[in-house]
Amino acid sequence: MNQNIRPHAKQPNYRLLLCIGLLVCLVLDILFFVLFLSQCSRAGGLEDEVKKLTEANQALTSQNTMLQQQSDAALTTAVAALPDPTTAQTTNLPDLIPQLTDAVYVVRTTGEGYQYLKNSEGAVLDKLNAYRDDASGYTAAEGDAPTCSYWVLFSDRVIGLTDGGNGFVSTDRTATGSATTVPSGFYDFVVSLFA
Repeated sequence: MNQNIRPHAKQPNYRLLLCIGLLVCLVLDILFFVLFLSQCSRAGGLEDEVKKLTEANQALTSQNTMLQQQSDAALTTAVAALPDPTTAQTTNLPDLIPQLTDAVYVVRTTGEGYQYLKNSEGAVLDKLNAYRDDASGYTAAEGDAPTCSYWVLFSDRVIGLTDGGNGFVSTDRTATGSATTVPSGFYDFVVSLFA
């Protein structure tokens, strides 16, 4: 007998491999199912959160609209309550400006002289200060400053206004300054104070 005959190579156990494969698939299926349930739960929670945020946003928008209407009504009432303008005793604006320093004044030309209104508190003053502080509304313009018909005299500057959104800003509180654009609506608001 030939003793050099090799024993048969061991065949892989296909049943065992198949069972292992099925077990791995089952574990993966369970993991994916758990992940799916988790994502569904999370998506439901996010939908609820989005709904709550939407409702909160609508409430804030409504509240903001109501506050804006109240603010507009208060401003309209304050403008209506302004006294008649005072006629200046001088026909020279550079002489008038230094006399008006104890509050914020709005001045207009009458053609023959000047009239002014004093604003020391309230909604009108708040609105004027808001226009003054609107830094993005002021940009340097080309050329000479326009001839203005209205001026707002603050403690630290004079702002000249003319129709068309142009004017000047004088930080040394004089009747002239560099040409500049002014915030939208500023001129119209100042004109409405004398209506």
